[in-house]
Amino acid sequence: MEFFKPGKIHFNFMGQRKPFMYLSVLLVVASISLVVGKQVAGTINWGIDFAGGTVIDMEFDKVIAAEEVRRVVNNLGYKKNVIQRSGLGSTDGKSQYIIRVERIAVMDSTAGEKLEAGLKEIYKEKLANFDFNADSGDQFELRFSQAMDEKTIKASLAKLVQKVGIEELGTVTVKRQGKGDQNRYLVLMTGVATQVEKAMKKVFPAANPHLRKVEFVGPQVGKKLRNDGILAMIYAIAGILAYVAFRFSLQFAPGAVLALAHDSILTIGFFALFGLEFNLTFIAAILTVIGYSVNDTIVVYDRIRENGARMRSQSIEKIINSSLNDVLNRTILTSVTTLLALAGLLVMGFGEIRDFSIAMSFGVVIGTYSSIYVASTATIYLDRIAKKIHA
Repeated sequence: MEFFKPGKIHFNFMGQRKPFMYLSVLLVVASISLVVGKQVAGTINWGIDFAGGTVIDMEFDKVIAAEEVRRVVNNLGYKKNVIQRSGLGSTDGKSQYIIRVERIAVMDSTAGEKLEAGLKEIYKEKLANFDFNADSGDQFELRFSQAMDEKTIKASLAKLVQKVGIEELGTVTVKRQGKGDQNRYLVLMTGVATQVEKAMKKVFPAANPHLRKVEFVGPQVGKKLRNDGILAMIYAIAGILAYVAFRFSLQFAPGAVLALAHDSILTIGFFALFGLEFNLTFIAAILTVIGYSVNDTIVVYDRIRENGARMRSQSIEKIINSSLNDVLNRTILTSVTTLLALAGLLVMGFGEIRDFSIAMSFGVVIGTYSSIYVASTATIYLDRIAKKIHA
């Protein structure tokens, strides 16, 4: 299948390289400025993976659709959520879901202060320290001047949380942390999870919803995941630089890396512009875009190298133009078939799947463009620099 017959048509891609080069520089600067500006303003839409939240593993004794579970979570006010099917799904007549919401704690600082005052009223001088941070979830640490019974502490807290107006807190677990004379106790209170469980039981009473496991993803963990995602992109680009330098030459490698950086920055800017969510799925999409882009760039570079050996008397611009026209059918077919596959995900997908397909669709278009007007253009200027050095 061919859109253009070989030898019948010839586009002068490199003749228009300067306007597109300026456009790329403008878009990259605009994307960086937008992301930095939104980060300073605190309006970047960080996902639960990066901002922190509560991870709830819940099981239903009947088959419940994911959209029904999402509707209940949305009605609780947790608009930023991720609903994922886990386990065996509905094969055994049950449903199991991983529910992620952006909230970590039901208790805020004010409720924490009330709880501390209530504990001091009960234990007086025995309570040496109360340590609570809303960013760590509904958990806090107690330190007493003497050893205490975990059951006694648990009973006191069960009564106290209702008194201070945080009756949403559910299961209370008390664990002794200290050794010797420290007498430290970690108190875990599953507030957000209990809210979700109560709502599910109210909507799906016949399905007997019950919690299997609850975990917190704190802001520090989210920040580490975010940094690790950025490092993953840097490592991928560095590895591609080494591969292209080995596969071709240093004359080609910088152009490939510039194209990858260009595609990544523009995709990030696109997400920031439209307020789409930055999460681990987005990082996976960026890495996939990088892989797609370098694949297209390698095909172009391979043809440039072949034509360079065959057309030694021609200028580098003519060699690259000829090479781009040679692989034009292949480029269009690859891009179109990839976009057709992504179209299904865009129309039928939702949540993280839809965001992944949006990033990939944008990345396919940008990756095709960068192979022509970023990687190939950079090769021309690098060729000129190399000739000046060896002159």
